Amino acid sequence: MAAARLSPTANLLRKSRLFSLPPALSPPQEPATSKTVFESDTATLPYPIRASIVTPASSLARGDWGLKRPLPAKSTTDKSSRPVVRVKALDTFEHVTDFESAADHTVTLEKFQELNMPMSLPSKVNYATAVIPRHQSPFETLVDNTERSQSLKEPGAKQFRHSGPWLAGQTETEFKAYLERVRRRRPELLQQLRERLVAKRTAERRKQAQDNGEDLEGLDKPVEVTDEEFQNYIKSLRADPSALGPVVFELLDLPSPPAVPNDRIASKHFSPPGTKLSAAEYAHTGPPRTHPSAGLSYTRSHAILYNHPQFGPQAYQRPVQARILRPKGRFKGRMSKAIAGVGGIAVEDLNAMTFADQAGTPGLAYFDASIPGGAKYWVTPVRASVDSEGRIGLASYRASASAKAPYGIEEYRKPSVTNISAVARSDQKTVPRLDRLSPRQPRFNDSANFQTRQPQKGTEDIARNLMRTLSSS
Repeated sequence: MAAARLSPTANLLRKSRLFSLPPALSPPQEPATSKTVFESDTATLPYPIRASIVTPASSLARGDWGLKRPLPAKSTTDKSSRPVVRVKALDTFEHVTDFESAADHTVTLEKFQELNMPMSLPSKVNYATAVIPRHQSPFETLVDNTERSQSLKEPGAKQFRHSGPWLAGQTETEFKAYLERVRRRRPELLQQLRERLVAKRTAERRKQAQDNGEDLEGLDKPVEVTDEEFQNYIKSLRADPSALGPVVFELLDLPSPPAVPNDRIASKHFSPPGTKLSAAEYAHTGPPRTHPSAGLSYTRSHAILYNHPQFGPQAYQRPVQARILRPKGRFKGRMSKAIAGVGGIAVEDLNAMTFADQAGTPGLAYFDASIPGGAKYWVTPVRASVDSEGRIGLASYRASASAKAPYGIEEYRKPSVTNISAVARSDQKTVPRLDRLSPRQPRFNDSANFQTRQPQKGTEDIARNLMRTLSSS
């Protein structure tokens, strides 16, 4: 059979890279609040919503980005040596291409990949103890599943995505719209519920025959269930919310909500089944919007050997420098958390456990403008994950002395009057003169020689008299 011929326009669109760009994602929604929200329209979003576009150097010189019209060099090549753009609109009402720089997320990705960190499933890191949560890769077969994965049939399999929505994160309008869709699926759901009852009755009959020592041959055939028995089964589920909850969550393939509060345990409630999500944190914050790795790294473990060219294999990778973005301070009577940046990622309350020695970290307790380049210190990243909202969570500890020694890294220390000078640490044998003044005069002058002996003048007095003489002449 001959292949269908394509028109020139269809062939052009089929080979066009611009036509193959994915659609823009919805921006992150801020939670509804009655408080005043201070935000910036130009602030970097937690995750990119549009694809980044690059162009070869030969085309960049002409301003050709493969778009409808060339982009001006004033906004691309003159601002950056490696320009990367994202397009908001190919053609606006003013016949211009609306674009902006995409270097914020592109450079952040490059910085994160330089950390050589494998992605882990999200887990709460408690800095009050020295115990780090166990690393679990999101690429493992038992957890890297969706509702269509074949690996769900294996015992103990988890998944990071369900076909149903997360009810705890829906508004009232979204929940009502979902109920309308469920009502239209009522015949299908009743048929699935009947099949569930048949499988349950068949398993019970087989177990009873096994307990009685009867022959199990021929017991695999499904048990016939009448309409009256099926209706009685539905009524029994409605009368027992604790039994109806797991059935509803399984039929609609809903992710489990957070645990029932303590004040509701004694009352009747629709108890959900145990969570099937790949991480326990997803039960409180909801399923992830993307893959748990978000495509940042495909390394599956920390089994990486850091080989120093002079000192050989190292237990830790090269420490990275963290910048203190906001020091600790008191806000509304409570101590606020410090915020630091590691590889372009803002981390809240970084190294809370090791910040006990606040006197040894300049710029942590308060803002210090005298530190050249801003307050920084060296850290060793230990864990990286992506939460359900698409934000990168990075955990790191203060770099130890053994991790900094092979690279000759030292923490910044503010100079003070009590510090030993660099001259005292040097190997020179001569001690420099501390001042250029004349020898110190005796504390008490001799009364006999007071009239005859005149005090010697210092170097500053001689220079001052000389300048006065030259100016007068």
